[in-house]
Amino acid sequence: MSDDVTRWHRTARYLEAEGLYDPADERGSCGVGMITAIDGKPSRDVVLKGIEALRAVWHSGAVDADGKTGDGAGIHVQIP
Repeated sequence: MSDDVTRWHRTARYLEAEGLYDPADERGSCGVGMITAIDGKPSRDVVLKGIEALRAVWHSGAVDADGKTGDGAGIHVQIP
């Protein structure tokens, strides 16, 4: 495990013992994804992969019950 993960586990155990944290309160919910070109060059492929990533989280509330509207989930692109 990385140092950050180890530190998180240690802190969570401490907080749980002190009554300040309950792992039962953890829920899977929104997340953040990042698609980028490490060469820094604009690329249509980056946008397409961003759209693909967004489509992969429709089940997490990005689409309302009507199947048409959403919660504002989207992609952010840099426009030079």
